This record gives sequence, C-alpha cells and structure tokens, in this order.
Amino acid sequence: MQENEKLFNLSGVIKKVLYQNAETKYVIAVLENNQKICGTYFDTDLEKLVGEEILLKGDWTTHKKYGVQFEFQTLELKEAEMFFFLTKIVKGVGKKFAHELLEKYSEDKLVEILNENPSELLKFKGIKEKKLDKIVSSWQKFKHLRELGKFLSKFGVTSNLINKIYSHFSEVDNLIEKIEKNPYLLIQIKGIGFKRADEIAKSLGIDPKSDFRINACINYTLREFCDNNGNSSIDKSHLYKILDESLHFNNEDILYENVITKMLVEEQIFQTTPNRLSPSMLYNAERRILDFFERRKNDLNRKIISSFDEYLEKKQISLGFELSTEQKKAVELINNGNKTLFLIGYAGTGKSTSSRAVLELLEEIVSYDDIITIALSGIASQRISDTTGYNSSTIQSLFVKHEDKEFFPHKVILLDEASMVNSVMFYNLIKKISDDTIFIVVGDDGQLPAIGAGNILADAIKHELAPICKLTKIYRQSQDQAIAVIANDIREGNIPEYEKDYQDFKFVNVSINNYYGVKNSSTQNEFSNVRANISENILNTILNISSHYIEGFYDFIKKKDISKALTLFQVITPMKAGPLGVENLNMQLQTLFNHTKAKGYKTKLYEFRMTDKVIHIKNENMKAQTMKMYKSGSSEFLEKRVFNGQLGLIIKLDFEENNVIVLYPNDDMVVFYDFDELTNLLSLAYCLTIHKTQGMEYENALIPMSFSHYIMHNTKLLYTAITRAKKMCFIVGEEDAFKSACKRIETTKRESVINDLLSK
Repeated sequence: MQENEKLFNLSGVIKKVLYQNAETKYVIAVLENNQKICGTYFDTDLEKLVGEEILLKGDWTTHKKYGVQFEFQTLELKEAEMFFFLTKIVKGVGKKFAHELLEKYSEDKLVEILNENPSELLKFKGIKEKKLDKIVSSWQKFKHLRELGKFLSKFGVTSNLINKIYSHFSEVDNLIEKIEKNPYLLIQIKGIGFKRADEIAKSLGIDPKSDFRINACINYTLREFCDNNGNSSIDKSHLYKILDESLHFNNEDILYENVITKMLVEEQIFQTTPNRLSPSMLYNAERRILDFFERRKNDLNRKIISSFDEYLEKKQISLGFELSTEQKKAVELINNGNKTLFLIGYAGTGKSTSSRAVLELLEEIVSYDDIITIALSGIASQRISDTTGYNSSTIQSLFVKHEDKEFFPHKVILLDEASMVNSVMFYNLIKKISDDTIFIVVGDDGQLPAIGAGNILADAIKHELAPICKLTKIYRQSQDQAIAVIANDIREGNIPEYEKDYQDFKFVNVSINNYYGVKNSSTQNEFSNVRANISENILNTILNISSHYIEGFYDFIKKKDISKALTLFQVITPMKAGPLGVENLNMQLQTLFNHTKAKGYKTKLYEFRMTDKVIHIKNENMKAQTMKMYKSGSSEFLEKRVFNGQLGLIIKLDFEENNVIVLYPNDDMVVFYDFDELTNLLSLAYCLTIHKTQGMEYENALIPMSFSHYIMHNTKLLYTAITRAKKMCFIVGEEDAFKSACKRIETTKRESVINDLLSK
C-alpha cells in the first residue's frame, strides 16, 4: 500500500486467532463481530490479546481462503495499553499490582518512575528488592525492544530477529542511531546475513559502490566462507565471484582490489600468498601457532633417563603390558628432551596407553600435580583422566581457572582429541603455554576435522611442526571385538566384515529388496512411498533397540550417577531433518524414554520435561550454581560459561520463576534457563548429529543408515560415528547405503594459512 493512499480505521474485540506464523509474525484473527483481520504484529503473541479491544488502521482485502479481511498496518490496544503490557509482558507485575500502580500514577508518571526512580515502587506492599530488580530488568528490555522493533519492522525484520538483535546488542547505547549509521553491524547476528543488512543500508541511502559497502561485504564473505568450509584462507578469484553475486556487480575486480589494498594496510585482512587472502583473526592465530612450534623445535630439555631400555623393562612390569615399537618411540621422544610431541593414532591403536606411559616417564622429573590432561568436551577430559590416571580438565575450565595468569601453571599439558580443536581455540590454548611447559598433542586424523576454521592436526602432520609418533597397529582384546577393526576398514574405504557375530558390533539390515531395480521401475510418487515405508521400518527398529536401555538409564539416575546415565546409550545420525533426522528421532525417543506425568514446557520444536537428556547448543555465560549450592537452597548465583556440546539432565521445571534447571554432572554445575531462552540455547539429546558427538564416548551407540542421508555419507563421517561407541555399536538400516558410505572416501581438502605459508 502506498503511503498517500487512504487508511481506514476499524475497532473491535479479538475473539480468536486463526493463524500466526512464529517467524514472520503474520497473523489472521477474527473479531467478536466475526470480521476477519490480518497483518504483521511483533509486539507480543497475538493470543495474549484475545478478549482485548483494539484499534486498527489499514485497508480491506480479499483472501482466497478466508474471504474479505481487514489488512491492518497498525494495531493498538484501545484502552489501558499500559495495563496490558504491565500484566502480560513485564515479568513480576500481576493484575493486582498493575491496578495499584495505575490508580496512583498517570501512565507518563509511571514510565518516568520505571525509567528514573524505580525504588519508589518499594513503598508498595509485597515489593522487595529482588522482585523490583526483576520488574525493572524486564521493563527496560521491553522498552528498548519495542523501540528497536518499531525501527526495524519498517525493513521487514521479523520479531524473532529483533529479539536476537536486542539480546546481542543489549549493552550498546544509542543502538538505533548506530544501526542507522552502520546497518552492517547487524551482520554479527546469526540469521542476518549481508543480504538483509544490505537491504536496510540501501533503504537508508548508502552508495552501492561505496568502499564502506564493499568492505562490509568482503569481511562478511571471508568470515562466512571460512566458518562454513573450515578454511582459514580463500583464493582471490573465488572471493571475487562470491562478491559479484552478493553485490550484484559484474567484473568489478579493480574496485575490489582498491578496497582490499586499504584493508591490507589496515590489517583487517592478510595476504598468505600472492593469490590468497585470510581474515585477520585466523591469520594471526595460525601465524602465531607456527611461531610457537618454531620456537620449540631446537629447544630441548636434558635427557630424563640415561639407561632408557632398562627403565622401559621395569616400567612395562608396573604397567602390566608390553609397549609396541611405535609406543616406545613416543616415550623415547620425550625422554630425549623434546618439549612437544604429536601422538597420532587411529581407533584401537593404543593412544591412551601410550599417553599414560609418556606421562609416567615425565613424573620422574615433575610432580603428579604438575601434570594435567585436557580436552574440549567434559566427557573426553574425564575419559583421558580415567585411562591415564592423571588430573583432567576441559580446555574452557582451564581458561576460566587461570584467566588472571599469563601462563597455565602446569609443567606438562596433554591435549586429547586434538582433531576437534580449531585454529582459534588452539591458538588461545598455546598462547597460555609457557616455553618451559612440555606439550603433548594426542589425536586421530581419521576423524572429522574441527567445527570452525583450520586443520591444525592435519597441517602439523603434513609439515612436521613438531616430532610425530604415529600409531598404526590395532589392538583388540578378542576376535569377538571388532569396533576398531570395522572403523579402520571404513576409514581406508573398504567394506568391513559387518555381518559376523561380534560382542561389540551389530549390523541390523532393514533394506528394500533390489533397491536400484525398484527405484528404476517405479514412478517418483511410488518410490517416495517405498522410501517412506523403509524409513518407518528403520525408525521402529531403532525404537525397539533403544527400549532395552530405558531401565539402565533410570537405574543410573536413581543412583545419582548422572554421567553414566547420559553416556549409556546414544543415537547418532548425520542430518537434522526427515524421519531419521535429529529432530524427529529426538521426539520419538523422548516419548519412549520419558514417561513423566509432570507438566512440561513447550517451545517451537520440543517440549522439555523432567529427566530429559539435553545438550547446550551455544557458547554462553549463564546463571549457575554448584551442586552443593543448589542442594543447600542457596539464593546466590555464579556466572558460568556453558559451552556448545555439554550434555546435561533436566532436574526441575520451575513455573513460578519460568525457568528450566539443568544439571551438568561433568562440570559440577546446575544451570538456570529462562523459558524464553530455551529455543536458542538447549536441545533434546536422545539423538545427536555426528558432528555434535565428536570427542565424546558412549557405552552404546546406534547409527541409522539410510539413502535419505546419502548426501552426508562418507568414510570420515561413518568412522567418527562408529568410534563413539565403547561397548556396543549398532548400525540400523539399508545395506546398500552402508556399503556405499564405506567406499565414499572423503576427499575435501581444507585450505589453511599454515599450509599457504609453508607451501610457498
């Protein structure tokens, strides 16, 4: 509708909401006189306005399904708007208190009090400091959010994104002014790419060929390309093609070159080779990682044990096993004074055994407490501690514990599951490791590379950044145990002997007979029905196998051994969507595992219930307590960093405080989630993607195998999934899909700054 066209007024009481889109906030409702209305309303959920009288401005329109409707451009409450927002939006204000406030103060006066002198409200009966803090905090958020919403809604930004923008920039003063000056600030928000920010910029009159616009696009493109592809550098010609698409230009290389030259001078980006560029954060991280290893190369300690062979003979007696030639080499490299070691091995090659032998040698010259083993996930750090006998920590906990120190105080640091650690995390780790500290890096380069940019483990092996010991011999306790052998066959692109009877591996065949024949002889519709039937059969088989672990899950919970409950059984699948994707499997498995009669809290995707197994999905500082604080009923809280991938158990849903309380047993941490945070921060974890399970280990794991996941199938993905299982691994699904995945070798090569600089 054009601005100069006449707008009509309409008023009435909302009777019922017929339709609302949670993402776009487009709604269709009916008034008490049966007049239908439609439009976009972002202030709150329209359901909360049922029974309220409203004023609308807009025009009449005809919908093919709903008939004549009034399409509103503005929707306001006719009376007592302040009363509505106090009672429905601002937390902590009930109807009784809202009436008291509005009887005593005018709306303008109340707004002034809430903004400038909220302690005035302590005069009211029942209002204490804690409740007032909640009211004021909620009021401030609502006030700023509404202002931001009114500004951004002109540009088609949805309510969901307005909330995200506000959450991200909540500490920023004069936010609207800053967005008007530089709308590309919004690119920092997940869900707002360059395209959306650029539309707003154009509406505000930015010159399409301005350096400002091109600079923003280059920064965004580099960041997105590196994050999404795992690369830390990009070829210029590839970058220019992406820029042409994003900026709607054609062959503007000279324009790009001019802006890039300025960005290089300002060190916003770096050139790794004449034709490759890297964002400054990734360049600096990988450049300094190289410097770290270079410094250490010829800086050796004195030999630890002079009569090494004699020491090894005695040590093998106390260890209770004989070290292989490969394992002895790892111990010898450290004995000879090397301060850095890469200990690389595939599944079942004895990395943990070798780690223990190396650390016990180092205990000849440092104390037990000077040695620490670390990993990215809590479960992985616990496992390396269990297998070596030394103290352990997650990388993040180590950072928090020693954030005020220049270097970690430990004399020996062993990093396990190093394939999970991306460039930025690795750099943040090594910059706190002093030159005197012995640093051992343990990893499996057969696994999926880290989430995020960089390929540190592969680059370190390729360019021998430090002494390397490669373990290749697979150890199996008996012929009936085959997880490691099967996984390594797959890693090499071979179909394993998967049909034999093993103690720790079972392939459950749920196939379409003569798959390719059926596919070629069926219509598209017929074959879709066949595929739907096979997916249902696979799903039912998964649920049948999973049901055998319900009793064990609750036994561990009753014994308060939550760690074991969470790692007893895990379904692992490659994709999120579809009948065999994470989302549907989580809902099906929740129905199977969780029979609680207690009230749950429903979000857009999941309903969270007591004793649900959950996973935190975004690095975030959270309101938390230790388990001891929680049990004692303490009103004190800590701010704790909770990391993407941490597994927990819901121990309470508090409908008075509107929060879900989750126990993270590996971190001795109880975390409080507001209901409105759940969608962004928490997910059910009965089923996880393979990427989410990296570095984890479960007693029993189950992997669906379907042609519907074909796009994701490759040897690295399957190898990583199978090696998550410790005691038993089930693969359930289509035989031909499994065979195909075993032969589809992952050949994607990550480009990196380290590789660029060392391959010149």
